[in-house]
Amino acid sequence: MKGNVLVIAAHPDDELLGSGGTLKKLMNEGYNVITVIVAKGRKEEEHHMDQIVLNANKHIGIDEVIFLEHPNLLLEMMPLHVLTKDIEELIEKYDPSIIFTHHYGDVNRDHQILFQAVLTATRPLPGKKPVELICFETVSSSEWGQQSDNKNFKPTYFVDITDTIDKKIEALKFYDVEMRLFPHPRSYKGVEYLARMRGMTIGVEYAEAFEIIRRVWK
Repeated sequence: MKGNVLVIAAHPDDELLGSGGTLKKLMNEGYNVITVIVAKGRKEEEHHMDQIVLNANKHIGIDEVIFLEHPNLLLEMMPLHVLTKDIEELIEKYDPSIIFTHHYGDVNRDHQILFQAVLTATRPLPGKKPVELICFETVSSSEWGQQSDNKNFKPTYFVDITDTIDKKIEALKFYDVEMRLFPHPRSYKGVEYLARMRGMTIGVEYAEAFEIIRRVWK
C-alpha cells in the first residue's frame, strides 16, 4: 500500500462530487482512501443518510467512512479550534500523505469553515511529516462563490479520470436525493459536463481539477 489519503468533506455527496474519479484512481494505484463527513447533511434525509454515504463510498472502493456528526450549516457557530482538533486527531491516527478538502472560495459557509480548520490542522511544524493539501471544486458551490482574484477556484492540478468517470457517476446515483435536474450544476449531466470541460483543458475526455494549497518535496 502506498499510504493513506483523507478526503474531508462538509456534507454527504461532497466527497464524490469533488474528487470521486480521482479517489478511485488513487485506490487503483494502491492508496488507501478514508472519507470523513463532517456535518450531518439535510435534516429531512438524516434518518438514512449514513447508509447512503456508506453505500456510495463502497461502490468506488472506500471501506472506511468517518462521521463527525456536526450540525448541518452551523459549522461557523462552533469554535474553530474544536473542529481543527477533530481534524488533527484524524491526521494523527491515519498519517495521510494527501488530504482533499473544499475550496476556500466556495459559496457554502460550511465549506469555508472546514477549509480553515483543515488548513490549520495541516500547518507545517518542525519534526512532523508534511501533508499535501489539495482543494476540490464542488458543483453548485465553487462556481457560485465570489468571482474575484482571491476567491476564484484556480485549477493548478488536473487528473485524467476518463477510466473512472463512469464509476463516479454510478456512485453518485446512491445520492439521488441530493441531485437535481439539469441544468442545475448538481445534476448528473452537470457533473459530466464539468468533467468534459476540465478534460478539454488538458486534452483528455474527462478530468477533475484541483487547486494545490501546499505541496512539500523533502
